[in-house]
Amino acid sequence: MDSIIIIALFLMSVIAYVGMINVIYFLAPNKKWTEFPKKCNIKTKCTRVAESNTRGYGLKPIELEYSIEHVQKEIINIIETNPRMKIINYSSGFIHATDFTPFFRFYDDVAIKIFEENDKAVVWLQSQSRLGYYDFQVNEKRIQKLHQIISSL
Repeated sequence: MDSIIIIALFLMSVIAYVGMINVIYFLAPNKKWTEFPKKCNIKTKCTRVAESNTRGYGLKPIELEYSIEHVQKEIINIIETNPRMKIINYSSGFIHATDFTPFFRFYDDVAIKIFEENDKAVVWLQSQSRLGYYDFQVNEKRIQKLHQIISSL
C-alpha cells in the first residue's frame, strides 16, 4: 500500500512538473527581435552592458581588434556550443538568442549588438527574463560569463 502511494505521488509530481513547463512555455513564446533593445524595462530581471549599464557590475562594452563579421561568427559559435542557448534571429551586427534555466525552464532573451567604433568592433550585451519581476541574478551571471568568453577572443 505504501509503495502505491509513493508511486502515485511520484507520478503526480511528474505530471505537475510537465504541466508547469508547458504553462511557462505558453506564457513566454519566442518573439523574434530585429534590433538591440533601447533599455532594460524592468531592472530587476535584466542585465545590460552597453552605452549605459543596468547591473553588469564592473563591466564595460567589449572592444576587439577584429572585423564585425569575424566577431559575430565567433559569438555565433559560442552560442551554438552552449546546449541551452538557441539563436532566434540574427543579421549583420545583431544576434538574438534564448537561454533557459535548467530546472524550471524559464526562457530568457539574450541580445548582442556588434558595431564599429574607432577601428574596433564594439560588443554590447543584454540578457532579460521574459516572465516575472526578479531573476535571482541569473541574467547577471549569464552576462558576466558571456562577457568573459567574448573578451578573450
